[in-house]
Amino acid sequence: MTDLTSALAELADEPAPPMRLDLDRARRAGRRRRRLRHCSIAGGAAVILAAGLTLPQVFAPGEPPDQGVALPAAEGASTEHNPLRAYADFGWLPDSIAGVGYAVGAHGDNTLARGLGEFPAYIWLSVYDEEPGLNGQQQQAFAGEPARVPAEVGGRQGYWLTADARDPINGGDSYLRWQTEDGRWAELNAYYLNVPDPQQTLLRVAADVTFGTEPVPLPLRISELPANFRVEDALLSRPSGPDGGWDMQLIYNVNGGRVTIDVQPQDQRGMQDGAACKTEKGLRACVTVHQPQAVELDRIGGVQGVLDRITLLGLDERDWTTRVVG
Repeated sequence: MTDLTSALAELADEPAPPMRLDLDRARRAGRRRRRLRHCSIAGGAAVILAAGLTLPQVFAPGEPPDQGVALPAAEGASTEHNPLRAYADFGWLPDSIAGVGYAVGAHGDNTLARGLGEFPAYIWLSVYDEEPGLNGQQQQAFAGEPARVPAEVGGRQGYWLTADARDPINGGDSYLRWQTEDGRWAELNAYYLNVPDPQQTLLRVAADVTFGTEPVPLPLRISELPANFRVEDALLSRPSGPDGGWDMQLIYNVNGGRVTIDVQPQDQRGMQDGAACKTEKGLRACVTVHQPQAVELDRIGGVQGVLDRITLLGLDERDWTTRVVG
C-alpha cells in the first residue's frame, strides 16, 4: 500500500515526532498526519501542485489562477466525472521535494509534497474557510496553547505556531499560517526539509502559493458504473514510497462494501494480494473487492466486469484525462 493509502487506515493519534526520533516512529507518525488532517479541515481543502516537477499539469503553464479566486471546473470535468481536485498551486518548492500526492474524499481533501529516502521531506498545504483552531495533532504536540510568532507572507500577515517563541520553526516540525487575499486561511506544515534555512524556505514557498479549483488529470477512463458506486476517496500518491514511483487509487463505497481501483506503472511493485489485474500501455490496473456479498458485482460481470470498464491511458501524462468517469 502507498503512504497515503496506509495513512487513510491509520487511527492512532500520537503527536508527530521531532526531527531526532528513530525512523520507524517517524514513518508511523507521518502516516498519522494524513489521518489526523481529516479532522482539521472543516469546509476547506488542501491540495498542491509542484511546479518544475514531472507532474500532471493542473493549472495552465504561465497562467496561474489569481490568488484567492476560485476557478470553475473545466467543462466536462465536474466531480461527477473526476473526484480529484486541485485547490491550490505551489509556484516553488525546494529541491528536497520529489513529488506530490493528492487525496480527496471521506478522509479529507489533502495533499502531501514529499521527498525520497529514509527521512523524506514533507510539506502539507491546507486551505481553510476561516482561521482554524488547533487540530488533534497540534493539541498533543504543543500540550497547551502554542506561541504565535508574527510572519509576513507575500505582503500579508501571518504567524508561526510554535512551542517556543524563540524558535519559530518549532524544532523542525513547522507550522506557518497566513490569511489569503479572499479572507480564507492557509497553513503549511513541514518537516525533514533538509535545507540550510527552513524558515526562509517556507516563507518563500508560502509567498508563491496561488489558489483555484481544477481537476487533476488521471491515467485512466472508466465507462459507466452502476449508480450505487459512490467514490469515497481518490488518491494520487507521488512519490508512492521512499524509492519513488507513483500510485493512483479510487475507492468506491458500494452498499457498504468497498471496490478499490489501483493504477501504477506495470513494473512497479506494491499491489494488494488477491486483486484482479490487467496491464495496458505500460500500466497495471487492479481491482480489489472487500465484502463481496454486499457489493453484488455479479450483475456487471464480477471483478472482471469492473476491469473491462477501465481503459488505461499510458505512462505519458500528456495523455491523461480530467474526464475519468463516463
